[in-house]
Amino acid sequence: MNKSNRAMRKEDYETYQELESVVQEMDDFVDAVVVEGARDKEVLKEMGITKEIAMYCSGFSYAGFVDYLGSRYKRVAILTDYDRAGKRFNKKLSAGLEREGVKVERMYREKIGRILGLRGMKCIESINSFRNKVFALQKL
Repeated sequence: MNKSNRAMRKEDYETYQELESVVQEMDDFVDAVVVEGARDKEVLKEMGITKEIAMYCSGFSYAGFVDYLGSRYKRVAILTDYDRAGKRFNKKLSAGLEREGVKVERMYREKIGRILGLRGMKCIESINSFRNKVFALQKL
C-alpha cells in the first residue's frame, strides 16, 4: 500500500472518530434527535444514541409532530439531510419547536454537517457506508 492510501485511511478514520465524538456529545446533551427516516434512525442507534430518535415521516402531521416533541422535550437536535429540502424543513421545524419553548441545539447539526461535507456526504444515512468503508480499510 502506498503512502497516499495510508494517509487517506488515517484521515477517514480520524474523520469518523470526530463524527462519533460529536454524536456521543449530542446524546449526552439533548433529550431527542429528529431525523427524516428509518435508515437515519438506524445509523444513529448504531453510533450509540440512547435518546429518542424521532422520525418526521412517522405519520404525524407537521403540527402534530411539533406538538408531540414540544410536549415531551426541552432540548432537541434536528438532523435532517443537508440538501435543500432538508435545510428548509430544519428551518421550519426549528421555528415551530422554538415557539413551543423547545431549545433546538443547532450546534450539533452544524458540526455533523461540516464533518459529512468534508467527505462529500449530504445525508445522515450515508454515515453507514462511510463507517463501513473506514472499518473495511482498517482491516487491510
